[in-house]
Amino acid sequence: MKKVLIASVTVAAISLSGLTLAQPAGPGMRHHEPVKEMVKHLRGIGLSDLQREEIKTLVSAFKEAKPRPVRGSVDKPDFDFETASETQISTFIQTQFEARETQHFALAQLRHDIFNVLTEEQQAKVLAREAKREAKKENRRNASEEKKAQFAKRLDREGKDKKFSHHNRKGHEHKRDGLPFEGIELSDTQRESLSALRESFKDTAEANRQIMRSFKDAQRELIRSSSFSQASWEALVTKYKDDIISAGVEKAKHRQAMFALLTDEQKTELKTHREDERKIRDIFR
Repeated sequence: MKKVLIASVTVAAISLSGLTLAQPAGPGMRHHEPVKEMVKHLRGIGLSDLQREEIKTLVSAFKEAKPRPVRGSVDKPDFDFETASETQISTFIQTQFEARETQHFALAQLRHDIFNVLTEEQQAKVLAREAKREAKKENRRNASEEKKAQFAKRLDREGKDKKFSHHNRKGHEHKRDGLPFEGIELSDTQRESLSALRESFKDTAEANRQIMRSFKDAQRELIRSSSFSQASWEALVTKYKDDIISAGVEKAKHRQAMFALLTDEQKTELKTHREDERKIRDIFR
């Protein structure tokens, strides 16, 4: 049961080590959704009929060459995550990363080809929209971090005992303080330990986010440049690969440490909650 319960935790860590502009298929991300997003951002830039046909041909060729994977085909670890070594986790993440590199490049190639169908004026509009979206994301992230910091300060002022009794009465303490395992009844000791783990991982998480931002910017620049090729793309991936895999391992180990704080009963309850959520998601697919 442990393998099934934590498989999603390990696979989730790979989301950090996946290519940010060409996300692989997986839980919560359908195979062709990046393509849909790509096309959606071309609306309202004055595409001609000829350009639409060219883009349609490119997208159709991509979909034919890269069909949707069978649901549930995402690989899961064949080891017990709860007791897995760093080497096991690292090997698993690296294997998954390398297995998806072909798909990553195919999406990058599609982005490059579509961008080159556009006129210089249309390209400028696309870039301006992209910059605006990124600015909004950054503002939301900063606002979220500031809100968390203010909330943490308020909890310190109120005192530990008052904090726990207040939120336990509300019944949604995990949502309020951002702790994981929403819906699981945690003891005060567990909550304190989870908060300490989260605080200790804060600097590492921020450093990893900076790596991903740098990689994302480099991907964008290469895709829009005339020097884009499979060789240049592979060189870029190689440059960042070790750091990205390392970030994925650190994230997985952090989740491993949090998961270890749960009792067997809580782990069973968590498994039930996740299965229920999966069934609900399947209804709308």
